[in-house]
Amino acid sequence: MNTTIMVSDEVARHLDNLSLGRANNTTEKLRALLEAEYRRQLTRYSLTDRQLRQKYGMSFEEFERQQLTKLYGYTWDVESDAMAWETAVDGICTIQRQLHELLD
Repeated sequence: MNTTIMVSDEVARHLDNLSLGRANNTTEKLRALLEAEYRRQLTRYSLTDRQLRQKYGMSFEEFERQQLTKLYGYTWDVESDAMAWETAVDGICTIQRQLHELLD
């Protein structure tokens, strides 16, 4: 499927000036930019997951199974961590799927 998109002359000029490895045309350059953004997001989510695994000494699944938010009295710190962790775990799955779709 092909879709035509309109970009300003300024954006088109920047894309033309951009050097992205083997990306020679606009489609390849946009694909490379998408891949880079997906990898950036994946890194951010993975960092959050790793930091919270270290903080609690367990995976998010175990954190949920042990109901640590309840155990810690639903404090803001633990609730905030739980929300950030769940977002990170879901984000990792989503971004990995999107990246796989882009690269296949």
